[in-house]
Amino acid sequence: MAGGTQVRTRADARLTELLREVDTMRSFVRFRMRGRPNEVDDVLQLIRETVWHRAATYDPDLGTPNYFVFGITRHVVLRELERKYVQMDELPADAEWYSDVDPLDGLIRRFDAHRWMLLAADYVGASDWRVMGELSLSGGDAQRVAAEYQLSKRGLRTVRDRVCQVAQTVLAALAAADAGLPVTGSVIVSCVPETGGFREVAEMISDDTNTIAARLHIHPGSARARIATAKRLLTIARAVLEQETTA
Repeated sequence: MAGGTQVRTRADARLTELLREVDTMRSFVRFRMRGRPNEVDDVLQLIRETVWHRAATYDPDLGTPNYFVFGITRHVVLRELERKYVQMDELPADAEWYSDVDPLDGLIRRFDAHRWMLLAADYVGASDWRVMGELSLSGGDAQRVAAEYQLSKRGLRTVRDRVCQVAQTVLAALAAADAGLPVTGSVIVSCVPETGGFREVAEMISDDTNTIAARLHIHPGSARARIATAKRLLTIARAVLEQETTA
């Protein structure tokens, strides 16, 4: 009897601790629900109910109470936001064939993709984003897109590479933020894509140009170009991480 009482006491204490963490999520929920302030309290209540139902699955060895509640909070908020998007968008005609996919997971993926594209578009700029959009809609007809935007083949390739670098950096930063990683130098550097050697340069960003050029066996001019790109990607990664983790 005493043993059962102790177990219930520990479970009650754990539930109380988890529910207390929900209150710390208010600023995150308010930020995510911007434009819909009247729904913040309702969303927090949904989070409390979800935490109450899932409290028994909490494992201290897998993370802190805050980490556990944040994961639930993020999924609840995404679900509520997706309700708005689903009302506006038509579901694909073949959606019924994917009945084995968790609908919530599908909605979360759609929202995450939307969030990723909005951020990437902001950082690459309207001009480059239009070029990439046209290239996508044209089925990859680079010659036609280059002619339409008065770009050389090399210029179009430069735009595509620039957009891909930013998109990969933003995606990695979002993934790091969603995983609850801290905003540290090593995490920021890990968001810079390895393709093109930019992460390698980012790891040496405090060194001078000639040192980096010698280590990479490239011309100092090429090193300066890579350093400029790496610095820009580091700035984007930091901005995304800080925005997402302090929300």
